[in-house]
Amino acid sequence: MKSPIISTIIVLICYNIPATAQIVLNRQQCREMALEYSETLQLSQNQHEQAVLSKKIAKSAFFPKIEASGTYLYKPDALEYSLEGGYLPTYLPDADGDGIPDPNIVLSPDGTPVLDAGKNPVFNMYAFLPDINLNIGLEGVTMAGLTIQQPLYAGGKIRTANKMAKTGIDIAGLQVEKSRAEVLAQTDEAFFRLVSLSAKKKAAIHYQTLLDSLTSNIQAAVNEGMATKNDLLKVQVKRNEALLMVQKATNGETLARMNLCRIIGLPLQADISISPEQNDTIFKPQLIETEASPDGRPEYQLLNKAIEIKKYESRITKAGMLPEIGVSAGYHYFVGMELNGMDSDEFSFMALASVKIPIFHWFEEQNKLSKAKLQEQAAQLQLEETEKLIALEIAQAKYNLQDALKRFELTQTALEQATENLETSQQQFEEGLETLVNLLEAQAQWQEALSNHIDAQTSVKLMETKFLKAMGKLN
Repeated sequence: MKSPIISTIIVLICYNIPATAQIVLNRQQCREMALEYSETLQLSQNQHEQAVLSKKIAKSAFFPKIEASGTYLYKPDALEYSLEGGYLPTYLPDADGDGIPDPNIVLSPDGTPVLDAGKNPVFNMYAFLPDINLNIGLEGVTMAGLTIQQPLYAGGKIRTANKMAKTGIDIAGLQVEKSRAEVLAQTDEAFFRLVSLSAKKKAAIHYQTLLDSLTSNIQAAVNEGMATKNDLLKVQVKRNEALLMVQKATNGETLARMNLCRIIGLPLQADISISPEQNDTIFKPQLIETEASPDGRPEYQLLNKAIEIKKYESRITKAGMLPEIGVSAGYHYFVGMELNGMDSDEFSFMALASVKIPIFHWFEEQNKLSKAKLQEQAAQLQLEETEKLIALEIAQAKYNLQDALKRFELTQTALEQATENLETSQQQFEEGLETLVNLLEAQAQWQEALSNHIDAQTSVKLMETKFLKAMGKLN
């Protein structure tokens, strides 16, 4: 296959080439230019690139996340608090370190401690605690830290998400392949339609030339008195029909050329022509014997991948019913807060382990799991139905190709016979052994046989393209 750069250069030349210059393209060049120009294919390729990035994003969940954070707080007014003081009882520790009442506790005559209204012992002596005033300054408090988080177990969500992302890449790749096949089929159809109409135009011009020559001969014969005016009128009627054929073929060729230009990304009025060697129908009969299987079709493979996606979705839903375990650790720095005029400045380390266990969510996860399984079954049923439709499409494309090939053979034989008949009629007419009506009929039959043969040639190539597309082998 030619480099895409070559096709790009061709397109650039076509946009800058003089309007009178003609661009000669073959089928392969048209295909390459259409693939580069197709917005549908570009969109599919864009989605494939997104799928690759999604796989990288999913893979990153295996690795720890490192985050840095910073906070700055400025509050011009300090926070002021006051702790009320008072008298506190005194205690002495015993041998175990527990507090025991000081000997200065007031005892009643019977030796029991005297209690106040609150049922607390009354002491002879108390320790005095003065009021405490707190002044917290927040003018420029700065906090900064570095945290590392690592999931240890998430019920299989991370592993399943990575498998799903990998399948997503496969799906995007199949979408690209499907879009390529559609672009190639569309390009081939436009290309061979232009081939057909160009050939029909040439055939119509040749038919007109034959009638122009015959008209001149009959006019000369009329002038010499060897033919009647009625003979001349019959030829002129046929000649007018030939002129109309040329006009229709010319208009059809122009529209076909514009359509091909649209597909390959050239200006609609660009003057392009088809490389002559592409006018010959080349067919490989062994294609018909190719084993028919839907496995090669991107649509079939896409549905298989869709079933995989549904299975992964079921696993992810089930993982939501399992515990999640993770750990994190961080190192933080805190500075800027003042307490009664004294600055604080410290580093601290923190470690955390967390476990999340779902217990009861009103059957939310169970219902999600049931729904995911139903979606998986629906995808499987759709695959089975599509498999039958693809098999039917392949069979139809195969039979259409066989019919087109048979028609090509028959029209080729008919054209050879019509050509031989025309040559014989022409020779006998010149010798005076054939009537003008028979000669005109022979010319018309030749024209019709040639037109049918051109259609048959085009049909074979189009049916070949459709058969390969149905088999998933057009790319």
